[in-house]
Amino acid sequence: MGNSVVTVPYQLAQSSRRATKRIRSALPIRACARGMALLAAVTTVVLQMSTQQASLAETVARAAVGAQSPAWQEAVAIEVSAPVSVEPGPSVEAARRYAAGRGVVGLAVLDRQTGSYADNGVTAHTPMGSASVIKVVIAEELLYRAGLGEIDLAPPERDRMETMLIDSNDSAASSLYRQFGGISLIEAALSRHGLTESRPPTDPQFWGNTMVTAHDIAKFYDNVLSGSIPPQDRGYLLDLLHRMAPTATDGFGQLFGVAGIDPRPDAAVKQGWMCCLDDARNVHSTAVLGGERLVLIILTQYSTWLSYEYGQITTTEVARLVIEELS
Repeated sequence: MGNSVVTVPYQLAQSSRRATKRIRSALPIRACARGMALLAAVTTVVLQMSTQQASLAETVARAAVGAQSPAWQEAVAIEVSAPVSVEPGPSVEAARRYAAGRGVVGLAVLDRQTGSYADNGVTAHTPMGSASVIKVVIAEELLYRAGLGEIDLAPPERDRMETMLIDSNDSAASSLYRQFGGISLIEAALSRHGLTESRPPTDPQFWGNTMVTAHDIAKFYDNVLSGSIPPQDRGYLLDLLHRMAPTATDGFGQLFGVAGIDPRPDAAVKQGWMCCLDDARNVHSTAVLGGERLVLIILTQYSTWLSYEYGQITTTEVARLVIEELS
């Protein structure tokens, strides 16, 4: 699936992926070597077929895995027992083709009006260092706890939250992180939002080393827009993202990705950049746009031999291609 485009209703993406994992764990090693790529494709295709139509895919997959394999019978029972219909989702084909030659790019697009979700395959589920993207997760967790009365966000804390998001201020983020529980903030947020592909930083002091996927960040934004925090807090959070400064506190230009398109769309944006976790450079662009209808996540990871500008160009072109296809 590394080079395939996956387009399914968002609610089905999770169940399909869990079923695929069960198939993989059940298959003999020799079958995995021969047929796993085909099975991954069949998993997606079968979701879009009636039970009768699925018989053709069943025949093809039997040839790859072995018709007598007990694991095959288990796989078929999982996948064809509940046929569903699938609406066309957002198209990311042009963006996928471009991204394929730009290092590791995770792309996820969610249309909240239709409930359809699209990503660019395996790299949308590949964990990467979050850099400053995790700041919006930290902010949402703080607002959630404040809403429960567990913490008090006084004006000084609100000021730091605002500069953390608008200016991507690292010092403000570190101050709030230390004050309100450190890594427990991230652990709680990942668990509450069901971000199972992501994980907290190995070293608790470095919040920016949280590992996230494009799929999980899309899910996070959808949860926020669907009411994970009260409406007034959601509006406050999105307003801060709408007010993103052209230049961050550290002097890094933030007009790239979704914010780099000309004309710039009306969007709530959180960017991220860092070097050199796992000997890689990261540049990310995440956004809510279209009147809260669309969630667009672009995460990139590439060689440290390449500049930050490379990532800025990549995220901007991917964003342009996605929005062009959607318009």
